[in-house]
Amino acid sequence: MKRILDLLERRGDEMLAQIERLVNIDSGTFCKEGIDACGAIVAEELGKLGFKVEVLEERDGGNHVRANRHGKGDRRLFLSAHLDTVFPRGTAAERPFRVMEGLAYGPGVGDMKGGIVQMIHALKALGDLEVDTPPISVFLTGDEETGSVRGRPYIEDLARRSSWAMVMEPGSAPGSIGIRRWGIGSFYLTIHGKATHVLKPDSEGVNASKELAFKILALESLSDGQRGVRVSVNLVKGGRSRQVTAAEAEAVVDVRIRDGARMAEVEKQVRQVAGTPFLPGIRIDIDGGLTRPPMEPHAGTEAFLRLARGVAEEMALEVRPIEEYGGSDGCFISALGVPTLDGMGPLTYDMCGDDERIEISSLAPRAALLAGIIRRLAF
Repeated sequence: MKRILDLLERRGDEMLAQIERLVNIDSGTFCKEGIDACGAIVAEELGKLGFKVEVLEERDGGNHVRANRHGKGDRRLFLSAHLDTVFPRGTAAERPFRVMEGLAYGPGVGDMKGGIVQMIHALKALGDLEVDTPPISVFLTGDEETGSVRGRPYIEDLARRSSWAMVMEPGSAPGSIGIRRWGIGSFYLTIHGKATHVLKPDSEGVNASKELAFKILALESLSDGQRGVRVSVNLVKGGRSRQVTAAEAEAVVDVRIRDGARMAEVEKQVRQVAGTPFLPGIRIDIDGGLTRPPMEPHAGTEAFLRLARGVAEEMALEVRPIEEYGGSDGCFISALGVPTLDGMGPLTYDMCGDDERIEISSLAPRAALLAGIIRRLAF
């Protein structure tokens, strides 16, 4: 195991150069050409490592990359990643990759271009050391940041044929490995009222924005930390003129649920509160729903975590299982019963923020941990 860590530490500059190349390409979810460019780079690297690589083309979004390689044994490992980021076109030019005081900055440097590069170099190190690996599938989706709507069928197909999975999302604390994530839902409300001048005598106007104000308070009151439920309304708009009652208002409702057993109950509550008018004359349309199940640990997860801890001990590295709050494609994989370790990427700060950055010193050790786990799964 020490050989793997030593080799990856010697390749730190090479890893950083590859991260810089990816970070300086805009690959926000709606920047198809950038996602496809990053995918082409990763596909080429995987091809060099002996994978059979397919680019799964999408017309209305970024392409996905799927790769498979034979290995020792008949139990398959699934390595999951995504190519898109949350950052709009032009961000890479405004805030290109840079290194300062042991940190690497740039849009998507942690979420998850750093994790992708760690994955490539972990696999490369194992190949250079002529180490056996299990059969491996790799999938990089092009639309994770908007729910993996197009990528999800491919993810679930590979998950059903896999014995373990590791997800290259960023790590959020030293030595962290994610074993639990909250489920996610998005509900879209359109509230229909009736417009009229605010001073019109005997006004028949119905204020959709006023209805929305009541709705926000009612929906957010469903949040309950003890039950593991969080409902937030952060995107809203309504009305067309200062002096006219709002004929229409819109809102996007974010829902987070810790336990899968509460999914149906919480969705029913959200729909009931969102769909019941407070004001007479209001009509409400509701779209959306719960999009990602929670990632919940089970016996298989615990066994996989023990294996990871054993590898870490041999490398004198720390492993600390934690609960992550954001969703990932690991939620889909874990929900199918596959033991899943998430957050295997570099230690990241201000993920998805303007100062997103990774701790450079975490790259080699976390890539080595990934490689060591892969090696152990071939035993």
